[in-house]
Amino acid sequence: MSSVKQGADEAARRIRETRIAAMRAVFEGASFEPVEPPLLQPAGVFLDRSGEDIRRRLYVFTDPGGQELCLRPDLTIPTCRLYLEKNGGGAARFCYSGAAFRFEPQGSAKPAEFVQTGAEFFGGKDAEAADAEMLVLAAEAVRAGGLSTFDIEMGDLALFDALVDALDIPSGWRSRLKRHFWRPAYFRELVERLASNGGAKQRTDEQQGLLAALNALDETSARAVIGDVLALAQIAPVGGRSVAEIAERFLERAADTSAAPLSQKTAKLIEEFLALSLAPKDAAKRIRALTKSAGISIDKALASLERRFELIDKKGVDLSRARFETGFGRTLEYYTGFVFELRAPKLGADGAVAGGGRYDGLLQSLGAKTRVPAVGCAITLERLTAALGPKAKGSASK
Repeated sequence: MSSVKQGADEAARRIRETRIAAMRAVFEGASFEPVEPPLLQPAGVFLDRSGEDIRRRLYVFTDPGGQELCLRPDLTIPTCRLYLEKNGGGAARFCYSGAAFRFEPQGSAKPAEFVQTGAEFFGGKDAEAADAEMLVLAAEAVRAGGLSTFDIEMGDLALFDALVDALDIPSGWRSRLKRHFWRPAYFRELVERLASNGGAKQRTDEQQGLLAALNALDETSARAVIGDVLALAQIAPVGGRSVAEIAERFLERAADTSAAPLSQKTAKLIEEFLALSLAPKDAAKRIRALTKSAGISIDKALASLERRFELIDKKGVDLSRARFETGFGRTLEYYTGFVFELRAPKLGADGAVAGGGRYDGLLQSLGAKTRVPAVGCAITLERLTAALGPKAKGSASK
């Protein structure tokens, strides 16, 4: 390697370390304790709780003892596991920086190894205040890393839960709509199926017979039958879905055959709700008008939304470049409420340099005895660097 190349590499390394340190300082200055989650993680933790995109991109292997492990694809879940080991309950504020790994197809411009710097706040009693603080800290950290201008996209999955709870539909459908909300493509298919009596008219006699047979069995027996059918047909899980998930979808379709269809009015309301893209100052008013016209109220959830925006505004974040989208944030399974991204428009579809949100159910699924409120954020160093461009690299090296 030439001395020039070595010098350039060393300069780039110093710039990266300086940016990471500057961002970490923002979180540490807000009383977040630095932690270093293990690089190796149990694969099942991510297979069960992450989005399908991440599942397909895990680096998974089996250790000599037979345990299935993976390289961490992000640092949120590893930090949650560390919290449970160190605290097990109560409030805690952790921050971190380190490598994460996701498989990228050959020829992809994205790195398979990248650096995340972020923070997680566990056990905060004031959810709206904690949400606002996390977005504000993410914005401050991104600026400390050198990016002064960015757009903000926000959403709130709790609003959709409130909408579904207010609808006059079977309770089983409510839980399914909530459970699959984070899968946009499948969610659309689900709503269409519920609105067409399970798609019964489009099914063959053989399909109808199988679904009717499954519907006549108890859940345990039905799952066993589906597993046997998949094994006999030598059908392997695809698209990151496990046999259990495939079985669940079969059982849902079977239940649909005996249920009344979702009304077109309700299906249209869900569609209109998820299509909203609003300025934060207009969000609560517009959503309230939509739900009122449908004869329902989600005022408690909207009051939380309004208070969160007020707190963010009081902390000095300019929301004039922000958008609130009711369908935003549907990429990771564990999010339960407020979600956000800080985006660099020049990077297009890959413009999210930072993101985060609330995940109140994740800790309990990982072993906590009770539900632990939690919210966090993470900044991707490589995207931040790309957003800054070559001029920023040059100036930073002086």
